[in-house]
Amino acid sequence: MTFPARAFEEALRTPGTCWFCKKLRCDSKSFLRIYELVRASWRHEPGPNCKHKLITRVALTMVYLAQGGTMDQAASTLGISRSRRVVYINETLAVLSAMARKFVVMPSADETAAIEEGFFATAGFPGTVGAVDGTLVRIARPHDFEG
Repeated sequence: MTFPARAFEEALRTPGTCWFCKKLRCDSKSFLRIYELVRASWRHEPGPNCKHKLITRVALTMVYLAQGGTMDQAASTLGISRSRRVVYINETLAVLSAMARKFVVMPSADETAAIEEGFFATAGFPGTVGAVDGTLVRIARPHDFEG
């Protein structure tokens, strides 16, 4: 069952709305930039007769990732059916994974030391090279990465 969810469409048309910050943890300008990058990497954009446009699918995936809830919760936020939510989220995640090599780069050993020093000076956490959304997250070092 889907619910009429027009909040996303209204937020796209309304400048200065808080919807993006509340649901996606970014402003509308950042969301649109992310959408354009994903769209450029998408192999086959959905046709004009598809119920949900690519921009809505990207928003769905971002709601899912940003809110930390279930796919059902993300889908109900945007009025997307349970059967389509898995397909849309997985398709978008596949594109994001393919884009990761371009946008996620591991620093060298020298860069890591400089980042640790800078992070300690800024946030006061020793031995830390970053935070996700302002939250300290322990991430295991990749087994093939020396640094």
